[in-house]
Amino acid sequence: MSKHAERLARDHCLAPERVDAPIYGGRYRRLFEHLPLLRIDEEALHALGRPGGPCDVGVDFTDDEESSVSAVWPFFGQFVAHDITADRSPLGHRADPAQVRNFRTPKANLEGLYGAGPVGSPYLYDTQDPAKLLLGPGAHDVPRNHQGIALLGDPRNDVHLFMSQMQVAFIGLHNRLVERLRSDGIPEEDLFEEARRAATWHYQHVIVCEFLPGLVGAELIAELMEGGARLYRV
Repeated sequence: MSKHAERLARDHCLAPERVDAPIYGGRYRRLFEHLPLLRIDEEALHALGRPGGPCDVGVDFTDDEESSVSAVWPFFGQFVAHDITADRSPLGHRADPAQVRNFRTPKANLEGLYGAGPVGSPYLYDTQDPAKLLLGPGAHDVPRNHQGIALLGDPRNDVHLFMSQMQVAFIGLHNRLVERLRSDGIPEEDLFEEARRAATWHYQHVIVCEFLPGLVGAELIAELMEGGARLYRV
């Protein structure tokens, strides 16, 4: 096999290429395994779920900081959740939580966008321009088969319009990066990998520098960036 063919086989199939390659997905675990189970009075639970209650968006946010939060962040958070967690257990099946497998990695590497790469998931890619991801007609929707089923690395990213449009935005990002890198003179055989790398870095930058500070506070993120992860490994 030529070096170029070896490179294509390695870089364009994002799934593990060897039987002895490490599997990055793992099992779900409780954050605090030794804490006693939380027990809440049944009446309090009913109060939470009453019409107009906290679970019915009954809290009136009037603070300027709260009202200025972009509406896109909940959907971006759902996109991230799909990227790092996937439970394939059948709905309604009572499984042992300790045995439920996570079919995603915690690396925030856009698995739902790229699938297993052009070789492992060829239906995601444009055959006329193999470095690009496929879009639907008019480039305003995700690609779909003749029955309307979305062709995605993660089918959950078509669960509602906001998620499918988030997927379209990331497909567009990757494809624009391909065009930019091509105009910069990047060789055709390197275009997919370089565009994937750049898109992933942009995505991770948004997570670390914008999404997480708004979720848990900038001070905690700064502490983690300076001191590193002390409780969990990725």
